[in-house]
Amino acid sequence: MKVTKELLENQEVTLSIQAEEGDLTPYYDRAYRRLVQRINVPGFRKGKAPRSIVQRLVGEEAMLEEAIEFFIPVAVEDAVKAEGIEQGGVPRVEVTQREPSVVLKATVPLLPKVTLNAYREIHIPADPVQVTEEEADKMLEDVRYTSAPWGPVERPVALDDQVTMDARGEVDGKVVTDQNAVVFYLTEGSIIPVNGFAEALVGATVGEPREFTLSVPEDYRDPALAGKACTFHVTVKEVKAKLLPDLDDEFAKGVGAGYESLEALKKSLRDRLLQRKEQEARQRHEESVVQELVGRATVEVSPMLVEHEAIHILEEEQQTLKRQRVTVDQYLSAVGRTEEQHREEAKKAALDRITRVYALNKVAELEGIQATEEEIDEEISDLVSDAGNREKAMRRELGTPSARSSLSSILNRRKAIQRLVAIATGETVGSSALAPETPAQESSPGGTGNAGNS
Repeated sequence: MKVTKELLENQEVTLSIQAEEGDLTPYYDRAYRRLVQRINVPGFRKGKAPRSIVQRLVGEEAMLEEAIEFFIPVAVEDAVKAEGIEQGGVPRVEVTQREPSVVLKATVPLLPKVTLNAYREIHIPADPVQVTEEEADKMLEDVRYTSAPWGPVERPVALDDQVTMDARGEVDGKVVTDQNAVVFYLTEGSIIPVNGFAEALVGATVGEPREFTLSVPEDYRDPALAGKACTFHVTVKEVKAKLLPDLDDEFAKGVGAGYESLEALKKSLRDRLLQRKEQEARQRHEESVVQELVGRATVEVSPMLVEHEAIHILEEEQQTLKRQRVTVDQYLSAVGRTEEQHREEAKKAALDRITRVYALNKVAELEGIQATEEEIDEEISDLVSDAGNREKAMRRELGTPSARSSLSSILNRRKAIQRLVAIATGETVGSSALAPETPAQESSPGGTGNAGNS
């Protein structure tokens, strides 16, 4: 096999791979074994016809195409290894010649080339976190409301009530909904069944027929009703409200596992709120530090890698929409975006994601960060902790060399973020031996893992 390499712009390289005498022989054997299972040859059992007869039936060209299909992945992988190429993604391969010898052209995306501009000069202090009395009181009121039972009240309907009602809706004189004794919660701003329905019931009394007309949204799930006026006929049968308990020690004893006093409950809620706010503040601070790093990073990346990551992003989005029972066309219509605009935005998101991942990879490299085997084992244990009867299978999957390598990359990026936060807040002293104090550091890091994880 003869290989010629040409370095291109945009972190790509082309390989011209020419098959030499005998290179395709084992792949002709594999082509025969696959073809003989596909065709029926009179006088022979399925899969038992001799190669010469199969080759005569399907033709030389078909045999060659089958052989080339088997030859391509092995030839490209061998050529990439032989040329010492740091492959960053799946190559694009085309057959440029079949006679007198097979020639392949493989365009291989290289690992992105990263330049960081003085990342050790990042200084972003963490915002202080505190819980105000108003916030603590609101959390206590939320607990009070949540734990309170519903009870009947004799007054007109108000927001936040629960009503039992008969409701009929008509569009163009045709009944589109008719329900008896349906329970409805009056939440301000609710769009169920349509926007304004809850507010239209405010002030109604039990047994009083109420009629009102509301517009059905243009993006309503039933296109036949979208944009039309719907007249509702509603009769409230019962009104219930939350029966709020007094805020005292007895109330505290009934919350959760129970608290000795109202003050003990307040302290627990305040501590819980503080912990949550500290976690949110920590995440915001980490993100601001990483965004500062990304702003200091220059990444030369193959358009093929960006395209591949964009496709991955669109596939993730499509799966999310599918779970929500929304089509891509419906989503694009709702956000007012064309398919082309959507693809371009996915490419931009892909480039941002790649930049983030490789910038963090570079920090890990310069700071000498490398996940240990013990840390990888611990991560696997965490991932399978809730797997139940799938634990053994998941451990096998996560224990493969490629999976462990991917987990190592994820852990390295996680630890790189922690190091950056320490640098940004002045918690570290001096510089890593692997991070000389120069204005910029440049490399094409390995160990990418999945660009979607950081």
